[in-house]
Formats: sequence, structure tokens, C-alpha cells
Amino acid sequence: MTRQCSWPLRFAAALVFLSLLPVAADAQVERAPLIGVIDVQAVLRESVAVKTLAERVEAERIAAQQTMRDREESLRQADLDLAQRRANLSTEDYRQERSSLEAEGVALQREMQAERRRLDQLFSQGMAQVQQVLQSISQEIAVERELDLILAKTTVIIVKSEFDLTQEALRRLNSRLVDVSSGTAGN
Repeated sequence: MTRQCSWPLRFAAALVFLSLLPVAADAQVERAPLIGVIDVQAVLRESVAVKTLAERVEAERIAAQQTMRDREESLRQADLDLAQRRANLSTEDYRQERSSLEAEGVALQREMQAERRRLDQLFSQGMAQVQQVLQSISQEIAVERELDLILAKTTVIIVKSEFDLTQEALRRLNSRLVDVSSGTAGN
């Protein structure tokens, strides 16, 4: 058998609830939060610093690939030369030269991997620097415009143009950071 609350208990509970309402209303923000949105991916894609970084890393990658191709070709030629001289070499001399060529090949592979890692790290460090400056710019914009919140556009479906701070962030980033390697500022 279920017991129902008597009306005095319900009345007392309602009074307690009503007495809390002014406290809850006072706790609410007196104004709606001010929000801005930045398309971080677009800023990074259009940033002069990121474009410069990507071009520099790509140029270094191409130069490194050419150097490695030249060394591979040199090893191939040395291997062909060794094959032609094999009849004139003792078994021990041939094994030593073959071993030496194989060691050079392994070393070349390691150098190629190390160069790829170096270039990946260079790009990652540069991007981290750009993102750090963009974070600082976002904070400055928030303070200047008295914003309570700045969201990444990837989290927003629709945004009015007056809340979109992407171009402002991009303009400031391009004026503050042109080259991540030296932090060179623009005009």
C-alpha cells in the first residue's frame, strides 16, 4: 500500500521550493554569454607562416630525396662494378666488399628514415608554434571584445557572420607570424 503525502507536507515542500527560486534566479548570469567562433582549420590553411613552413619542409624533403637517390645510384653502380670484378677477386675480398656495400645500403636506409623523422618533427614544431600564437590571438580577441567563449568552427553548425572571428584571427596571425623558424613578424 502506497502512502500519499498529506497536503501540509506538500504545501511545506512547495514553500521550500518557492523560497529557493529567487536564489536560483540571482545565481543566473544577468546577460547572455558573448560567443565568438574561429575556423581554426581555415586560419591554419591560409596562414602565411604555415604556407611558408610547408614550402620549406617540402623543399628540404625534395632535396633530401635527390641526395638519397644519388647515393642509391652510386651504390648500384658500385654493386655492378663489384659483380664485374668478382672473377678477379678472392672469395674473402669479394665478401668484404659485398659486406661493405650492404652496410652502406643499411646506413642509407637509416639516414632516409632519420631525415623523414626530422622533417616531420620540423613541421610539427612549426605547427605547434603557429597554434600557440593563434591561441594567444584568440585570447586577446576575447578580452578586447569581452567575449565569454570562443568556439572552434568544427563544433558549430551555424554561425552569424558577426560572431565569426576567423578573418580577424587570420589577419592578426599573418601580421604577427610570417616564418615559424625565426618568429619573423610581418608589417
